[in-house]
Amino acid sequence: MIAARQKLHSSWSRLKTSTVSNVEQLDALTGLRGFAALWVVSLHFIRETNTLLPASAGFNWFMGAGANAVPLFFILSGFILLHTYRDRFEIFSWREYFRFLGLRLARVYPAYLAALAAMILLVVVSAVAGVPHTAGAYPLRWLLPEVLMLHNWVVMPPNFSGWNYPDWSVSAEWFAYLFIFPLAVWLLKKISGGGKLRVAALALAVCVLEPAIRTEWKLSMVSLLFLAGALLWDLRRRLLALGGNMMQHLDSLGVALLLAAVWFASVNGGRLAAAGILLAVALMIFGLARADGIFSRLLAARVCVFLGEISYSIYLVHGIVQRLVKVALPASKFAAASLTVRTGIWLADFGLILLAAMLLYFAVERPARGWLRRKFSRRQT
Repeated sequence: MIAARQKLHSSWSRLKTSTVSNVEQLDALTGLRGFAALWVVSLHFIRETNTLLPASAGFNWFMGAGANAVPLFFILSGFILLHTYRDRFEIFSWREYFRFLGLRLARVYPAYLAALAAMILLVVVSAVAGVPHTAGAYPLRWLLPEVLMLHNWVVMPPNFSGWNYPDWSVSAEWFAYLFIFPLAVWLLKKISGGGKLRVAALALAVCVLEPAIRTEWKLSMVSLLFLAGALLWDLRRRLLALGGNMMQHLDSLGVALLLAAVWFASVNGGRLAAAGILLAVALMIFGLARADGIFSRLLAARVCVFLGEISYSIYLVHGIVQRLVKVALPASKFAAASLTVRTGIWLADFGLILLAAMLLYFAVERPARGWLRRKFSRRQT
């Protein structure tokens, strides 16, 4: 009996190893992460962009909608994590669950902590140099929860998202890793015999209902959108398992619908527009995973995949660079300069973001992730 159990455990371990090593690579979705990160940056730098390049105001309907890149990240996160880890939980085990958490912590925490440390250093240096900042912008009592990635789990002060303000979403994402991922795995097992139409209906319902029940407590938004991504992945899995022929060029249709929904939202707003954007995002992810259209090939190009690989670092550092350039290269100071100078300042702003992101990625994110994963894997054997 013991020998049989050991053989079964050995077989299951080999199956998991084989499954992980043979996970389908979805390069277009990696490239999509890079686009989403730059979309967020365009929103947060919209004032500087309009000041330096007034003609850019014609694109404010798109840049101003950059907040929609965050829900895109959450849907994409649910899709990718189920794509990568679902087979490991065919039989649930706490060992595998904690291994999953360890791998995710290795993925997000080193760069997160390094970026937060950089922001703290910037605040300290600014205070020593006498650079003024908004009162209450950096409350000390919220620093420890932010270090622990817990600050978004409670109601924070108005107009405060964190010392490094973009990292609120990382705190929410960590909540999703801990609680929503196992819930998604359990839910997908429960509806395993329900058929693709039921899964599609659930994904559709989440995307339509989420704007109606969204609150300022961002964990609710993250949880629902993560579940939508998980359901979207399961729908794709079912269609592929049945040999279904998915519609071609869904990526182009998804992009077109996203642009139309964003424009409609800029004109009319409301929950209908928000639901339309989420549905367009879901369709676009579904199409890009098929990888047969022009946007799939574009986002799978080497430069786009690289931007996708450093997208997390871009997201983490752009708030820090924004604080820095407001003092060192204030856009208002160059508003009356020549077009060449204004364009140069604008390129310098975005160039600094990319340089800082590459520094964080190559010096911290990638090596720390690899070291922690190797260390964690040794403990698991």
